[in-house]
Amino acid sequence: MPPISRQNLFDRMFPTPDFNTLRLCSLVASLAYAGVFLSLWRGRAGESHLLYWAMSSAVYGGVLMTFPAVDDLASPLPGAALFALVAFSNTLLHAGARRFDGRTPFVWWMALPPPLAAIGYASPAFLGPIPGVTATAAMETGAALGLTVSVAMTGLALLFERQTTPMLGRRIAAIAILAYLPSYVVGMAAQFYAGWFEKASAVLALLSDQALLVAMYVGLLAMSGERAQRALREAALRDPLTGAWNRAALDARRSALAAAQSAVILIDVDQFKAINDQHGHAAGDAVLTAFAAAVMALSVASRGATLVRLGGDEFMAVLPRATPLRTQRFAEQVLAAAKAGSPGLPAWTVSVGVSAVDVHETDLAPAMARADLALYRAKARGRNCMAA
Repeated sequence: MPPISRQNLFDRMFPTPDFNTLRLCSLVASLAYAGVFLSLWRGRAGESHLLYWAMSSAVYGGVLMTFPAVDDLASPLPGAALFALVAFSNTLLHAGARRFDGRTPFVWWMALPPPLAAIGYASPAFLGPIPGVTATAAMETGAALGLTVSVAMTGLALLFERQTTPMLGRRIAAIAILAYLPSYVVGMAAQFYAGWFEKASAVLALLSDQALLVAMYVGLLAMSGERAQRALREAALRDPLTGAWNRAALDARRSALAAAQSAVILIDVDQFKAINDQHGHAAGDAVLTAFAAAVMALSVASRGATLVRLGGDEFMAVLPRATPLRTQRFAEQVLAAAKAGSPGLPAWTVSVGVSAVDVHETDLAPAMARADLALYRAKARGRNCMAA
């Protein structure tokens, strides 16, 4: 039995794939996802990021459909245009991710990847023959190099660009895009090696496209689900009337809030039952909402204060790492905000009780108990004041 060469062994293990079939699979997948994104966009017209992703998928599918028609053309310009469109499809994907994050879809540098991909493909034809390198190898290497640069720019931007809310789906899509780079590098090296290595690189490029397209599009689709889940979790921890944190949020963050030198400030709206009785419960709700909004604005200005609605007309603010002077100023600002009221609403005031978390305490309960006693003293003094 004659010995089997390495080339023959590779041919038996990895028979030559039907490249047209594999390209058709990528084409069908791209157009299918374009249809999915477009259908979702039509049902959610306000979510324009879906339209960008639909266009990205459609552009890539159009490129795959057109590639066979330009393979035998003498001019490099049609091929350069197609490689530019491949890079542009990634740019549209990135623009959609930026739009999803509430930012402008395009920035100036996002115009660079398409021309870089086109220049990489066409430059060997205009630079002239390279000694020892065939024209086809030079053009394919230039195309892979141009795509490598453009894909790296898009993938790294998706991965490391500042986001309002980090998304796992976005990271998956970014990693899927960057995972194309090894196949491009192998493709460049394969231009200089005939035989099994060249065939292996073709198999890697085609099969990786199948897997990475799915990973990329699934990552994009997962982003909407992630945002919906976070919105639900946020809603479960917020008081629906005032927007302040609720008791569930307080329990979840109790250990983190119970840091040494934190200040606990209990706040009670004075004579709130009288407001409800004289002006109606709708007016009472409006008072609570306006007061909570004013205190949350103070919380933002005070760098990190947390406002919790304990129930009814009772609120609690926690100031991290608060000095006595800072705590006093915040409490005075709360009193002033309540006394200032809000146009169109009944006048109201609040009473405030203040306590600090001791160094040896690991829970807010003792400080809350002391602040509650201080709150009763403030009410006993005639309300509309602070006790500590």
